[in-house]
Amino acid sequence: MRIEAINSFAHLVREGSYPAASEQLFLSPTTIYGHVKSIEEELQATLVHFNGRKLELSRAGARFLMFAEKMLEERQRMERDILGLARSDAARLRISSLHGPSIHLLPPVIAAFHASHPDVTVTVSANGVGECEAALVSGQADLAILNDLHEDELSGPYGATPLYEDTVELVIRADYYEPPDVRLLEQYPLALQPSTSGYRQQLERWARREGITIKAAFEHTSFDGLLSFVMQGACIGMLGGYVPKLTPVGERLRVLELPNFSLRRRVMALHPARLDPLTSEFLAFFRAYFAGGRLAVASDSSNGRAEIL
Repeated sequence: MRIEAINSFAHLVREGSYPAASEQLFLSPTTIYGHVKSIEEELQATLVHFNGRKLELSRAGARFLMFAEKMLEERQRMERDILGLARSDAARLRISSLHGPSIHLLPPVIAAFHASHPDVTVTVSANGVGECEAALVSGQADLAILNDLHEDELSGPYGATPLYEDTVELVIRADYYEPPDVRLLEQYPLALQPSTSGYRQQLERWARREGITIKAAFEHTSFDGLLSFVMQGACIGMLGGYVPKLTPVGERLRVLELPNFSLRRRVMALHPARLDPLTSEFLAFFRAYFAGGRLAVASDSSNGRAEIL
């Protein structure tokens, strides 16, 4: 028994005539009549008859109408449920990131990724280290973007993928610069990470080895926060990596040459040990984007896909 025939029967009873039902269903009266007759033949019972122009149901027809209404209602419910499942299963990537990467690294990568994956929705929430890790562990994020100081903090079935590597350098405002570089550290205060930061501790160990005294006028957990203090002129510089290079005020900054000081840093993605295909593809795309190449989207491309060049 076809659902179309059941639907035709229900509309015929509801509208009271074949012409009226045909207007509602955009079917011919003959088609609707054929649907009803097919049900009657299958059930070997008369369901409807007309007393003049008035439609009347037989006892079998009244019983079948109850079945038809329940069947059609269940069909609508099923369609709504399936549609909801389809929407909930839509491709989505959730990222919880430190503030620096969320501002400077992720936007261009996500824009390029979306050009080649327009059906994927990427959401980013900027948080501190603890919040990023909690979002990942609780299942509220698929990736946590941190730095290599924190890649071993999660125990259990989690992995870490390096995304971006750079050199952490001491950056100052260019208008403060005068040689020799090292002596500027004793003349002016710096904006530094809190004393618990591994980056600051390495700088302080270097200063002790070199017999240099450094002073922290301001402290902030993010590179962007440190840079804002520097640009306001309250201190000479900051210890930072990609942020000073990518900021619009980069031309007003200068890197100090510090003898025997070398500090590499990696931005990492923490994630479940078993990666789903979408997350794995995004990580590969991220790494390719910053792997010394450039990403271009051909303006005349028919499929809108981006290519790493």
